[in-house]
Parts: sequence; structure tokens; C-alpha cells
Amino acid sequence: MRVKMTRDISTWTMVQQHLEKEMRRVNDEIRNYPAPIPACDAQFNYLLEEREALSSGLVRVREFMKEDSDAEDARRFIDAFLSVSTYVGDSVKREIRALIDTGER
Repeated sequence: MRVKMTRDISTWTMVQQHLEKEMRRVNDEIRNYPAPIPACDAQFNYLLEEREALSSGLVRVREFMKEDSDAEDARRFIDAFLSVSTYVGDSVKREIRALIDTGER
């Protein structure tokens, strides 16, 4: 029987909440960006790219949370996701990996 372990769901929830927090931060920056916005404004374009990357990351996290995966698959996916994510800071990555290693949450 393939079942997600509670700590893996909690870990994914933590990742999801972190990405959602970053998405709110980026959306606030875009919303409060001074007008006018020239097409060649590198900072604004960077914020738009950042928002798209965060959105894609959230989609991946939410899709995986819906899957019927065993604990080992979840751990591998979490580790792979954290390895490539630029929107999850090092301290959050360490905390998430510690949760996985200790089996807490």
C-alpha cells in the first residue's frame, strides 16, 4: 500500500507556505512598483520572472501533494525540489531537510 506519511505532508505544507509567502512578497512589490513602467525596466521584468517561477513551483508542490506516493518517493522529490529551488532560502532548506531526517512533524 502506498501512503504518504504525515511528516512528508507537513514538510510539503511548509514548502508550500514558504512559496506562498514569497509569492505575496513579489506581488506586493509589483503592485507597489512606481509608475510608469518602461518596457526596459530590468527590475520590474525580474519581478515578473520571479512571480512566474514561484507560481510554477507552487503548481509542482500542489500536484505532488495530491499524488499517492510512498514516503521514499516524497523524500526524493522534496530533496530534488529543494536542490533546484532558488526561492527557498538555505535556512528553510536546512529546516525542511532536518524534519525529513528526524521524522518530526
